[in-house]
Amino acid sequence: MMMKIIALSLLCALLCALLDGLGFRSKRLFATLCAIMLMTAAAGSLSEIFGSVGSLAERAGIGDAVSCATRAVGLGYVFGFTAEICSSLGETTIASLVTAVGKVEIFAVALPYFKKTIDLACSLIE
Repeated sequence: MMMKIIALSLLCALLCALLDGLGFRSKRLFATLCAIMLMTAAAGSLSEIFGSVGSLAERAGIGDAVSCATRAVGLGYVFGFTAEICSSLGETTIASLVTAVGKVEIFAVALPYFKKTIDLACSLIE
């Protein structure tokens, strides 16, 4: 799979350089589509990795916390890539909004664990 992604990356970079040399105006759009294609190609490996980490966490008894952390990291990457793509296409306002929404979504994922921590602290104080 690694060689497929490397070959696809090199082919996309070569095509982008060729299109730039020919004066193609939508080179950024083509590069964005290539980036989405590469992320899709890597998704299979990522799901396998996260599945293995999840099963190890379940055996250790910390499945919920690892699941939350994995979702937060995944959301960070997805929103980060999306903001970078928007920014590279010249849409900085949209990129800023995507970043802000990403932070809110990550906080929403972690909020139940904040509540559990506060509840535990309150019960220890009483």
